[in-house]
Amino acid sequence: MRALAVLLVLPSVAAAEAYHDFGRPDQCGAYAESAYDGETWFSGGEGGLITLTEAQSVRGLNAALFEGVISEEGFNDPAGRVLVLGGPLLTSDGPPNGEVLVIQTEAGVRVLLPCP
Repeated sequence: MRALAVLLVLPSVAAAEAYHDFGRPDQCGAYAESAYDGETWFSGGEGGLITLTEAQSVRGLNAALFEGVISEEGFNDPAGRVLVLGGPLLTSDGPPNGEVLVIQTEAGVRVLLPCP
Protein backbone atom coordinates (compact mmCIF):
# COMPACT_ATOMS: atom_id res chain seq x y z
CA MET A 1 0.00 0.00 0.00
CA ARG A 2 2.91 2.35 0.64
CA ALA A 3 4.00 2.14 -3.00
CA LEU A 4 0.53 3.15 -4.15
CA ALA A 5 0.47 6.00 -1.65
CA VAL A 6 3.70 7.28 -3.16
CA LEU A 7 2.16 7.06 -6.63
CA LEU A 8 -0.80 9.14 -5.56
CA VAL A 9 1.11 11.70 -3.53
CA LEU A 10 4.31 12.00 -5.56
CA PRO A 11 3.39 11.08 -9.15
CA SER A 12 6.41 12.78 -10.70
CA VAL A 13 8.87 10.35 -9.07
CA ALA A 14 7.00 7.13 -9.83
CA ALA A 15 7.47 4.83 -12.78
CA ALA A 16 4.41 3.41 -14.50
CA GLU A 17 3.21 0.19 -12.93
CA ALA A 18 1.59 -2.58 -14.97
CA TYR A 19 -1.81 -3.97 -13.94
CA HIS A 20 -4.31 -6.61 -15.00
CA ASP A 21 -8.05 -6.80 -14.47
CA PHE A 22 -9.13 -8.75 -11.39
CA GLY A 23 -9.04 -12.44 -12.30
CA ARG A 24 -7.16 -11.87 -15.59
CA PRO A 25 -3.41 -12.30 -14.96
CA ASP A 26 -3.10 -13.37 -18.61
CA GLN A 27 -3.30 -9.67 -19.52
CA CYS A 28 0.17 -9.05 -18.06
CA GLY A 29 2.72 -8.57 -20.82
CA ALA A 30 -0.07 -8.64 -23.42
CA TYR A 31 -2.06 -6.09 -25.41
CA ALA A 32 -4.66 -5.72 -22.66
CA GLU A 33 -2.15 -4.78 -19.90
CA SER A 34 -3.03 -1.51 -18.12
CA ALA A 35 -0.62 1.07 -16.74
CA TYR A 36 -0.85 3.81 -14.11
CA ASP A 37 1.84 6.15 -12.79
CA GLY A 38 -0.01 8.91 -10.98
CA GLU A 39 0.17 11.24 -13.99
CA THR A 40 -1.28 9.01 -16.71
CA TRP A 41 -3.73 6.14 -17.02
CA PHE A 42 -3.66 3.66 -19.90
CA SER A 43 -6.52 1.19 -19.82
CA GLY A 44 -4.87 -1.31 -22.17
CA GLY A 45 -5.93 -2.60 -25.55
CA GLU A 46 -7.59 0.05 -27.72
CA GLY A 47 -7.92 2.46 -24.81
CA GLY A 48 -6.06 5.72 -25.30
CA LEU A 49 -3.63 7.33 -22.91
CA ILE A 50 -5.32 9.67 -20.43
CA THR A 51 -3.27 12.37 -18.76
CA LEU A 52 -4.42 13.01 -15.20
CA THR A 53 -4.56 16.68 -14.20
CA GLU A 54 -5.84 18.82 -11.32
CA ALA A 55 -5.27 16.17 -8.65
CA GLN A 56 -7.40 16.45 -5.52
CA SER A 57 -6.77 14.10 -2.62
CA VAL A 58 -9.71 12.44 -0.90
CA ARG A 59 -9.35 13.14 2.82
CA GLY A 60 -8.73 10.04 4.92
CA LEU A 61 -8.40 7.67 1.97
CA ASN A 62 -5.59 6.56 -0.32
CA ALA A 63 -7.45 8.13 -3.25
CA ALA A 64 -7.24 11.02 -5.67
CA LEU A 65 -9.71 12.63 -8.05
CA PHE A 66 -8.39 13.91 -11.37
CA GLU A 67 -9.59 15.59 -14.51
CA GLY A 68 -8.70 13.31 -17.42
CA VAL A 69 -7.42 14.51 -20.78
CA ILE A 70 -7.14 12.15 -23.76
CA SER A 71 -3.57 12.77 -24.82
CA GLU A 72 -2.74 9.99 -27.27
CA GLU A 73 -1.74 10.67 -30.89
CA GLY A 74 -1.86 14.45 -30.51
CA PHE A 75 -5.34 14.61 -29.00
CA ASN A 76 -6.06 17.02 -26.18
CA ASP A 77 -9.72 16.29 -25.46
CA PRO A 78 -11.49 16.15 -22.09
CA ALA A 79 -12.02 12.61 -20.79
CA GLY A 80 -14.00 13.52 -17.66
CA ARG A 81 -13.26 12.80 -14.05
CA VAL A 82 -11.07 9.90 -12.99
CA LEU A 83 -11.10 8.58 -9.42
CA VAL A 84 -8.12 6.44 -8.42
CA LEU A 85 -7.95 4.59 -5.12
CA GLY A 86 -5.86 1.78 -3.79
CA GLY A 87 -5.31 -0.44 -0.83
CA PRO A 88 -5.50 -4.00 0.41
CA LEU A 89 -8.26 -6.22 -0.94
CA LEU A 90 -10.28 -7.16 2.14
CA THR A 91 -12.63 -10.09 2.59
CA SER A 92 -15.15 -10.82 5.32
CA ASP A 93 -13.33 -13.92 6.48
CA GLY A 94 -9.69 -13.10 6.60
CA PRO A 95 -6.69 -10.88 6.19
CA PRO A 96 -5.98 -8.65 3.21
CA ASN A 97 -5.47 -10.48 -0.08
CA GLY A 98 -2.93 -8.25 -1.79
CA GLU A 99 -3.09 -4.73 -3.14
CA VAL A 100 -5.69 -3.52 -5.61
CA LEU A 101 -6.02 -0.37 -7.68
CA VAL A 102 -9.52 0.86 -8.48
CA ILE A 103 -10.05 3.28 -11.37
CA GLN A 104 -13.47 4.84 -11.82
CA THR A 105 -14.35 6.88 -14.89
CA GLU A 106 -17.64 7.95 -16.39
CA ALA A 107 -17.59 4.66 -18.33
CA GLY A 108 -17.41 2.48 -15.21
CA VAL A 109 -15.14 0.91 -12.60
CA ARG A 110 -11.98 -1.18 -13.08
CA VAL A 111 -10.54 -3.33 -10.29
CA LEU A 112 -6.89 -4.00 -11.06
CA LEU A 113 -4.09 -6.03 -9.52
CA PRO A 114 -0.37 -5.46 -10.07
CA CYS A 115 1.32 -7.61 -12.67
CA PRO A 116 4.01 -9.88 -11.23
